[in-house]
Amino acid sequence: MSPTDVGSPDPGARIRQRFFWTWDHSMEWVLNSTGAQTYGANNPYTRLPGTFIEDYKRLLTWCAQHHIDGVVAWGLLRDCHGGLDAARVLCEYAKEVGVRLMSGVGLNAYGGIYYEGDSPYSLIAHLERHPELYAQDAEGRPLRDLANRVHLACPSRRENQEFAADSLRWLMESIPLGGVQIEAGDTGVCQCKTCRNRRQYPAGVFSWEDMALMYPLAAEAVRSVDPDAWIACETYSHPQPLENPDTIPTFGDGKPHWADACLDQFPEGVFVQWVADRFADPRQQYAWTDAAHVDTGLRQHVMRAHLATYWFGMRGELALDWLADMVRSSLSSGFDCMSIFGEVSPFCVGAELNYLALEHFGSDRNPGASVDVFLRDVAAPLLGGEAEAQEFVGYAVAARQAAYRAKIPGALPRIYRHIAALPDGPARRWVWLANHLNSLMVTM
Repeated sequence: MSPTDVGSPDPGARIRQRFFWTWDHSMEWVLNSTGAQTYGANNPYTRLPGTFIEDYKRLLTWCAQHHIDGVVAWGLLRDCHGGLDAARVLCEYAKEVGVRLMSGVGLNAYGGIYYEGDSPYSLIAHLERHPELYAQDAEGRPLRDLANRVHLACPSRRENQEFAADSLRWLMESIPLGGVQIEAGDTGVCQCKTCRNRRQYPAGVFSWEDMALMYPLAAEAVRSVDPDAWIACETYSHPQPLENPDTIPTFGDGKPHWADACLDQFPEGVFVQWVADRFADPRQQYAWTDAAHVDTGLRQHVMRAHLATYWFGMRGELALDWLADMVRSSLSSGFDCMSIFGEVSPFCVGAELNYLALEHFGSDRNPGASVDVFLRDVAAPLLGGEAEAQEFVGYAVAARQAAYRAKIPGALPRIYRHIAALPDGPARRWVWLANHLNSLMVTM
């Protein structure tokens, strides 16, 4: 199945904004430092407090140099890495370098605006103070899982709506954020009688109707403090219509027939954020067709994916071809914004090339998201020449297939000759490739 079942992009179509998506606990821009985690959500933070600031400063510096417009930081506010003071340092630095730092905010889940700590604006603390405000499962039990840090608020309760709005106003007043990425939650929905009666359509791990309820009040709160703040609204979905109208969508599925009515209630001027993973390589399950076209009249649209992460592959692996296909399909579908994970240091050459490709694909320099153009114009100077860039990518892409790995020993002598012959910068990148390929053969 090909992810390019959509038509060709309009000749003038371009990617206008680019984002990195991050969890604080999985950031690793500071190398050789303790506590890095390579996967997960709701994780504790285990790096050093100072490392938190330095990780994000290095990321923001790189973004400023490479036309990445925004960084979404989940877990931005935790007592253990400095709370409001540390976040303020990062916000001020982001403004200084011209990148929008956007806090990830769960409205009914994910800790609210203050992810972990002793704050009156922690959603967890709010729910623990008022347990009657917890979301409920079908048996009326609170959706509260201490072991997995899952605390869900009932979106129908006026007290929770007011808490979300008050929290966002406080957040925007307290630190100079560039914006927020808001989510209604994808770890379950409230099944209390009020929520069941309010919803007209089925809900699984998330609810489009809950989004339509919560996103307008959240955006109003943010804009009451900063009318120019960027607001990204997560859908957990792809805009391809579901083939079966009775399907209850789960994360990454297509758009149910009732979604458009909910989208009409999203605030004007926001970024609507979608997910490509199940409609594009390397984990494609469904066809991406012209029916996935988005309406760009009142809102911008962001396509994101978990490329080169352990969510859907290997952290830091080379993903140029997958990203190129995703950008072309997104442009054809009306998208003008792209987002990928940005947690891995560009010292990892797979990540470095992916990041540079995000900058290049869909730009005026490479409107068609051609991998060959990228290799010629961007990767060649980094890898020793255009032929060397083609060879480097050929090895890295082939090694993603387990069947190829038996051939790695035969490729290594040539790679070692490149390392000996090339200048320091390209040689270091070929060393990374040699180590990466060798790591794929280790069985002990």
